[in-house]
Amino acid sequence: MNEDTATIQSKAVERRDLIIVLTASVGLFLSTLDTGIINVALPSLERKFDVGISEMAWSITLYLLLLSATIVIFGRISDRIGRLKVYFSGLVLFAVASLLCGFASSAVGLILFRGIQGIGAAMLQATAAAIITTQIPRNRQGAALGTLGMMLGLGPVLGPSVGGLLLSFVGWRWIFWINIPICVMGLIGTQRLMRIREEQRNTGSLNLVESFLLGASVFGIIYGLSATGSHGVMRIFPYCLAVVAFIIYLVREARTSQPIVKLPLFRKGIFSVSIFSVTVLGFATAIAFVVPPYFLEQIVHISPWQVGLVNLATPLGLVLLSRASGRLIGTWGARRLMAIGLGLMFVALATLSAMQVSWMILSIVALLLLYGFGAGIFVPANLSAIMGAVESELQGTIGAVQRMVQNIGIALGTSVAALFIRSGSEFGTGGYISAFRESWMVAGGAVLICLFTLSFVNLMRERVR
Repeated sequence: MNEDTATIQSKAVERRDLIIVLTASVGLFLSTLDTGIINVALPSLERKFDVGISEMAWSITLYLLLLSATIVIFGRISDRIGRLKVYFSGLVLFAVASLLCGFASSAVGLILFRGIQGIGAAMLQATAAAIITTQIPRNRQGAALGTLGMMLGLGPVLGPSVGGLLLSFVGWRWIFWINIPICVMGLIGTQRLMRIREEQRNTGSLNLVESFLLGASVFGIIYGLSATGSHGVMRIFPYCLAVVAFIIYLVREARTSQPIVKLPLFRKGIFSVSIFSVTVLGFATAIAFVVPPYFLEQIVHISPWQVGLVNLATPLGLVLLSRASGRLIGTWGARRLMAIGLGLMFVALATLSAMQVSWMILSIVALLLLYGFGAGIFVPANLSAIMGAVESELQGTIGAVQRMVQNIGIALGTSVAALFIRSGSEFGTGGYISAFRESWMVAGGAVLICLFTLSFVNLMRERVR
């Protein structure tokens, strides 16, 4: 009888964990799916609204800007009022914004609604990981974080293909309306979780002024990196805003007894290297997405649909290994898995830096897949290391910081890759190849620095023991 009771209780726990993981994964899946879908739809949207690529690209830029600038604010609020409440509100806002995007009658309207979508995405990304780390006991978190990492990679895998099918058969409006039933599923799961268990909350200060200052700093950085067509004062103004806002933020944080991120945290080697590493992950992955299409279209001259298939290799690799990595965290440890992941990523990037015109497409696919395998091993372990560094009352804040620095890395990587490609395009095929190699080399160098830093931190830890 006792065995039967234990089995029933074990199955009940598994079902509850599954609901938590699937509910939390919806938010990250939506935000990455939507990015992949709209990238495919940009040419159609240009024709529909009769605007150029520079204008239509703001539907992506504004989304990323508002997501990155507000994510810490919502992370802080979620620690105070409850992560599930903020997550629920994010799903509602994302669904409403998706509905409005589908009904947009002008490019300006679509861009503004995409901005609202970005705010909703910030609410989702700020709380997704925190829901798992506060609702699931630490000894069962590994597999859950692995599933979260898998969903993070699934969006880019499905986005282009789903977007292409919707554009072909039902029209551009459905690339936004497809989000609504997914949001409804997330809302049902969130409501159920809110009924099951009361959340632990932080009764400290919201630090809204400091959060807005940090958001303004991030806004300045990402806007500066995105505004490649600006010149003169307007070229440096965003960076000046970022520096001034960040300095004021640091001054105010030093004076408060309840800072957004406690500075002593950075004295923990594993926390500092994990934050640095996730920034580098965003940087290197952006290059892994930007460079291959240019090589394949400008040098190899294959069709866009084939380019899309090649670009699926990295997120596919992430999806395939994320869950396995999460399950190994408890036995292998986050540090070891992070090192293995970074090592695989470096091998792939270092090999790609020797790119030749004569390379077979399958060779590039294999190396991008290897990079994805490394990222799949790295992401759950990195999430576990960062989220495990702070108490449960601050999980929303630290989860938001993790996503924020990754977004900064993505913006920086995109800007660097574009800079190399733009400079190389003036010298024909040879210039392009040099630009591609240099991009991979810079990404590989950044990953190698992370790997050395992590190895040093691990070595120092062993010596202290």
